[in-house]
Amino acid sequence: MVTKKLLSEGDRARQDDPVAVASRVADELISRLDGRGSALTADAATTAQLRSQVGRVIGRTFERLGIAPDDPLPTPPDFNVGETRARQNIHPADSLTAAKLLFDVALGAIALDHRTEAEIARALNASIMENVVPASVEYVNVLLERLAVAHSEERLSISRELHDRVAHSIAAGIQRVRIDQEHPEDSHTRIQEALLLFETALEETRALAMDLRHSVGDKGLEQAIEDYVSDLDADSPAAEARTAGRPRSLPAGVQEEAFIIVREAIHNARRHSGAAQVRVTSTWHPGGIVITVEDDGVGYDRDRIRPGALGLIAAQERAELIGADLDIQTQPDAGTTVTLTIAHPRESV
Repeated sequence: MVTKKLLSEGDRARQDDPVAVASRVADELISRLDGRGSALTADAATTAQLRSQVGRVIGRTFERLGIAPDDPLPTPPDFNVGETRARQNIHPADSLTAAKLLFDVALGAIALDHRTEAEIARALNASIMENVVPASVEYVNVLLERLAVAHSEERLSISRELHDRVAHSIAAGIQRVRIDQEHPEDSHTRIQEALLLFETALEETRALAMDLRHSVGDKGLEQAIEDYVSDLDADSPAAEARTAGRPRSLPAGVQEEAFIIVREAIHNARRHSGAAQVRVTSTWHPGGIVITVEDDGVGYDRDRIRPGALGLIAAQERAELIGADLDIQTQPDAGTTVTLTIAHPRESV
């Protein structure tokens, strides 16, 4: 159906002209993708990149078939497609859909008297794959880079907790003991203070160990969140977790990263918000899951970084890594709501 439409739009001479073919194929491909709501045609910049890639593919196809254009095709800008797509948060499924449609549309647009359709198809497929394979590697490299940053931020967060809270409490307790040794006449009070500091350090260590111990594993994401919340200590603020909708499976890597994001949001709410209540809600729907972490605390000014905000910055990196959206709504004296939205993986085409 597409083939007939394209062949009727130009005479025979235009069907073996790389420049004319590239223009018509790009127009048709962009129209089809736009009708599907593709991210590749979401704005002028990505559409221009797509048109450039079509020109590259058509040009290489004609080169493989031994035909040079009367007028040279514009040289595509030098950019790494996979890296660019990853940083634009464009899912690989969009690129795979575009590649499949490009093959179908271009095959119907190229007509050569001295080449069979099979020869044209082989040349076209090779030219498309010439772009797809390196782009896939570039995309993975960006994801690995984001993963390394996220893991680095997590290690930094643990290190900061150990230094600022655990080590500080231990050092202060040791100081009380040393003062007691120098001034034994008032030892009872200082011993009590030291014991309290050591107990605080112990509780902080246990809390860190619990954070590291909890993961999704064989459980579902919503069950892992509920287990984590139920294991939290009884100190204020109280925390509760609930699930709505019918849970569905997500890829293991997505679940683990999502759990870490939610855990960090809960940790920040309990540690820094001054809230009386923290509520975690996991809402499943046919398109995915929405997880909210709400507190009734003091909130904060988005233009100013509050304690613990660096953890949420790392959470943004993690959300991008798994193709999720992380939204933070807050204002002074009005609490904070962290919303993580995860779509079910799209099927490849």
